[in-house]
Amino acid sequence: MRRILGVATAAAVMFAGATANAQAVDQKKFNVVGTWNFLTNWKVLEVPFWEKDLPAASGGKLSGNIKSVTELNLKGTEVLRLLKSGVYDFAAALPIYVDDGGAIIEAVDIAGVAGTFKMSRDIINAWMPEMQKVMRERHGAVVLGTFTWPEQNFYCRGDIKSVDDLKGKKVRVQGASQADLVKGFGGSAVTLPFGEVVPALEKGVVDCGITGTMPAYKAKWHEVTNTLFRLPVGFTASVWVANAKTWDKLSPATKELLQKELAKLSDKSWKTTEAETEEGVACTTGTGTCTQGTPGKLKLVKPSAADLKARDRVLNEVVLPAWAARCGAECAKKWTDTIGKKYGLTATAK
Repeated sequence: MRRILGVATAAAVMFAGATANAQAVDQKKFNVVGTWNFLTNWKVLEVPFWEKDLPAASGGKLSGNIKSVTELNLKGTEVLRLLKSGVYDFAAALPIYVDDGGAIIEAVDIAGVAGTFKMSRDIINAWMPEMQKVMRERHGAVVLGTFTWPEQNFYCRGDIKSVDDLKGKKVRVQGASQADLVKGFGGSAVTLPFGEVVPALEKGVVDCGITGTMPAYKAKWHEVTNTLFRLPVGFTASVWVANAKTWDKLSPATKELLQKELAKLSDKSWKTTEAETEEGVACTTGTGTCTQGTPGKLKLVKPSAADLKARDRVLNEVVLPAWAARCGAECAKKWTDTIGKKYGLTATAK
């Protein structure tokens, strides 16, 4: 009898604790800005999280009114400004679109550094203290999760057989370090919003563009280019951020739940994106199984050992020195000590 009473008492305590914790979670519907509404991140990860997963985890207390940058017709650089002003409570932010303190944020995805998804995630985790400081002090934001995009490669009009063929080409880039990489190859860097790349390629305004494998397919880059030159450039590691004022006002239980659920979303995001990278190649080239629609017929060109060596040379001689100059000596030294030494890299301005 005592044992039965003991079990019943323990169960009652557990139930009471769970109920108290649930009651401590705020009732809140956040205004959220996500990414592009025709890409996997939006359809498979962002919308389900804010409209289904988070409400389920919070007993219906937390949810998000999420809008895509496509629907809102926002430029990437506008997202953090709107978050800081309080228009949005949460946002998916890409380091390449950060203005103030951009070089510090850019450190997590310097073109040519990360060779694998694991390496990219290790880098962003190692640099997180620096990112948090910049986001809080300059953008009134708090980083709560990370995500990524498929491997970034070159999509070009005409034949591209090696890095030598990029010389003289006008290449659409994302961010300053990609521009430095292209210039190091002898090309000209052109900055264009993602939605304007297809007409620019079609009209010959640019000869090539850099983007992820599946985004290239879903944005129909394969219809206006001829070659996929699969020279890895990076992964565009990105972050989920909250407006600091919104965050600071939340109850401890609400913060704990959001951190837990956004950590789950981060894990799912990295796994999902890595898995679709190869299919993105298959979908644009027709060299494998494509479940997303009719595959394209791009010529797939894999980089040679000489191409990879050339990329590494440009990384060390052009990209890292240019980034170090933008970030400053103290920032560059911290990056070298925190990240560079682990991978045999040094960032020093010339």
